[in-house]
Parts: sequence; structure tokens; C-alpha cells
Amino acid sequence: LVVSGASVSGLAPPPLVPLLLETYGWRGALLLPPAISFNLVAAGALLRPMPPPRESSGPPKDRPGLMRLLPPPPFLRYALAFVLVDAGYYVPFVHGE
Repeated sequence: LVVSGASVSGLAPPPLVPLLLETYGWRGALLLPPAISFNLVAAGALLRPMPPPRESSGPPKDRPGLMRLLPPPPFLRYALAFVLVDAGYYVPFVHGE
């Protein structure tokens, strides 16, 4: 059941694309998938793990400023790879109509 979500979601765009094109035009229809994905970023931000409690008596060795909010570099590379994969995956549904 968990893996079938990707297959079922692949069946939704073909009937949905003509409806979006009629309702919003081609420009609006191309803006909706990124808008939905952008909302998922906010949902994913809520899944950050809690930082472990500190027990050292020395000065904190935090990363400065906004770097504290970012995950480690290996995760950023992993996430960027999926962003690029998703950018190319949606093309057949858009141009199929």
C-alpha cells in the first residue's frame, strides 16, 4: 500500500490536465504543481528532529546564523537530487495533452 501511492498519483494528472487547462489556461496550469510542491516544503519543515540536549561545559560550537537552520550538506545534496528528478518527471503529463 505504501509503494502504490506513486503509481496511483501517476494516474491523476492525465484527466486533471485538461480541466486545469480549461479553467486556468496553460500558464496557470503550469503554476499549480510548483505551488502545491511549495506548500509541501512547509509541511516538511515541521518534520525536523529535535536537537539533542547539550551536556558539555565548554562553549557551544553552533554554526553561525542561518546555517543552524539548514540540515547537513549530505542531506542537502540528497534533497537537490530529488528536486532535479521531480522537475523532469512531470514533463510527460504536461506535454501529453
